[in-house]
Amino acid sequence: MLGEELYLYLAVFLHVVSSALIREEEKVQKPVYYISRALRGAEGMYPLIEKLAFALITTSRKLRHYFQVHVINVMTDHPFKKAMNKLEAAGRLIQWAVELSEFDIRYQLRNAIKAQALVDFIAEFTPNHEDLEEIEGNKKWVVHVDGSSMLYAGGIRVVLQSPEGDKLNYKVRLQYQTTNNEMEYEALLKGLELAKSIEAGSVLVLGDSQLVIGQVNGTCEAKKDRMKMYLKKVLRLVKKFKEANFVQIPREENIEANTLAKEASANEAMDKIDEIQYMPSIDLPEILQIEGEENWMTPIVSYLKDGRLLEGKDEARKLRVKSARYVLMDEVLYKRGFSQPYLRCLALDKSNYILREVHEGACGNHSGARSLVHKVIRSGYYWPTIQANAKAYVKVCDQCQRFSNIPRQPSEYLTPMMSPWPFAQWGLDILGSFPTGTRQMKFLVVGIDYFTEQVEAETLVKITKQNVKNFV
Repeated sequence: MLGEELYLYLAVFLHVVSSALIREEEKVQKPVYYISRALRGAEGMYPLIEKLAFALITTSRKLRHYFQVHVINVMTDHPFKKAMNKLEAAGRLIQWAVELSEFDIRYQLRNAIKAQALVDFIAEFTPNHEDLEEIEGNKKWVVHVDGSSMLYAGGIRVVLQSPEGDKLNYKVRLQYQTTNNEMEYEALLKGLELAKSIEAGSVLVLGDSQLVIGQVNGTCEAKKDRMKMYLKKVLRLVKKFKEANFVQIPREENIEANTLAKEASANEAMDKIDEIQYMPSIDLPEILQIEGEENWMTPIVSYLKDGRLLEGKDEARKLRVKSARYVLMDEVLYKRGFSQPYLRCLALDKSNYILREVHEGACGNHSGARSLVHKVIRSGYYWPTIQANAKAYVKVCDQCQRFSNIPRQPSEYLTPMMSPWPFAQWGLDILGSFPTGTRQMKFLVVGIDYFTEQVEAETLVKITKQNVKNFV
């Protein structure tokens, strides 16, 4: 609620400061947000009061939107108010006091522990940054990888073993036909990605494929193009680790990963699969947008990565403005959004695959062009011509055309016609005069139908307006 008073509890330890923002409802304190910051370098040598002020200024910067609209009551048992309002204060304290002066901050004496226990717990269990780096640097994660290929599918299995001996199992089902060597590379890539996701600093990769391990270590040469693409991606992932070693082991020592990889490739194990992969990793957009042929992302990636601009002054200015809407993370280009997460940018040659999967894939419902665009964006993808491509794709979809509603509205404007039937007309003619016959008849009125060529005739004594009307 706007204007509501919030309570801030601070905690200071030797290597970390933390804080918790609390709101009170019917005398019950409920946590809103917490901040924890490890002290590095000279920050650990601050005096106690400066550490408390450092915790407060860090919290105000990260939770600025709360500080701007609420009254913040800082609960502490230290003479914090006197130190912050001291006129002869110098250095960091006076700078922080000026920065905090824009907020409505009130300092109160903490008489009861209450939420202070939560802040102390957060600070106590925040690891020391230097100790953590030293521990992680000396310990390695062991990654067992293996793949099993079948006729129309395959399975890969990754077993991550922590330095303490804990094991994490991960199974992936590959829903496309591939070779054994490509399957081994897919398992190796998945193992490295999982190790990076858990922030492992050093890894030891164990696999039973002599070819794949040899190509990564440099003892074997990758000759085929697909093997070269796999090898490039593996080497790019290896650079993200402090240390990565690859060892080839006999198949008998890799029994666990081998057995579970076969289970992942079997049809009856679908309910136990952690992930289903529908296309090779080397064909993903992140490979093509950096190392492939030039596309619409190439100038943006070049500017974000190396700061290179286009030659023309106007083109360079437009590129700078356009690049502000994009961000490059781990060699992958993403588009920023105001009310949506980052969208992975795709090359145009890969957009058709995404449209096909979203439109008529496993969860597709053959939606219209506008709905298709929204579903693709919600799935996390973007390219500039997404609306035009979606409209063109839906227009040529066989199922959409076969089972769509039949429009009753004419496709073009109607053309007015003088007659409902073009040939429903008669031709009239008057013949005569003939020699006088019976009843003084000497003229003839003839009517011919243009379509059926039916002939109607009547004799007349003389030609008058009324006689012709009677004939018609």
